[in-house]
Amino acid sequence: MTDLNIKNLSYVDNFKHSVVGNFVNFRTRASRSEYWRFTAVTVVIGFVFTLLRFIFGHSFLGSLINLLSFAYTCVMFLPSLGIAVRRLHDINKSGWFWLIIFVPIIGLVYVIYLLAKPGDVGDNQYGSPTSYEVITAEEAARTGLKETPSESMDQKAMLACICLTVFNIWMSFLAL
Repeated sequence: MTDLNIKNLSYVDNFKHSVVGNFVNFRTRASRSEYWRFTAVTVVIGFVFTLLRFIFGHSFLGSLINLLSFAYTCVMFLPSLGIAVRRLHDINKSGWFWLIIFVPIIGLVYVIYLLAKPGDVGDNQYGSPTSYEVITAEEAARTGLKETPSESMDQKAMLACICLTVFNIWMSFLAL
């Protein structure tokens, strides 16, 4: 198999690689597309859990879904934190900047701004930017990986993540 650290992976392949192969990496850098592809899959899975909790309410099945959702959140904590720290490193910020998210409203907006900002073009104190190789249709057929998404798809995914997260929070409050 090829070195996945240098490949511009699809949404699902990137998610798998971040969770399995790169989940406790707090030292290097993560590109904007790498971060938002991971986040897109995470947000969709979280949204499905919220939707199911809303549908099944306080029934036994709803309680089971709550338990599965909690387990998923616990499992995803380190990979999510790791990729967010690496994303901040890509813009030459310390991973500790992530804690600004706890400042009500302003902190969340500022962290989203930082995570959406383009990364440093050259080297910074956290290393060199990764030069990702695009996965073409031919390579996808040969390796079993999915083709690399376009930049416009990544931008749409970033906006969709933000909107789905806001909607997810709203639905969580309705389910209470």
